[in-house]
Amino acid sequence: MNNRTAYGAAGGVAFVTGLLVGVRAGLLLAPQSGSRTRRQQRSLVEDVHERAGCMVIDAREARGRVVESGNCLIA
Repeated sequence: MNNRTAYGAAGGVAFVTGLLVGVRAGLLLAPQSGSRTRRQQRSLVEDVHERAGCMVIDAREARGRVVESGNCLIA
């Protein structure tokens, strides 16, 4: 990995981290009750977890189709 790639990756991680911190701060400072905010955050986390699981399953199925078709370059 060269310096340019490392700086790009670090910048991307910093951007995503800042975005998440900003969203979290916005939720915590929102003018609503704490229990409602926690419910919304729990729902969001559960939704993201479910979507990530579906993406992993889809990726595994796609990989399996590629391997079965013989178009895989992995030895």
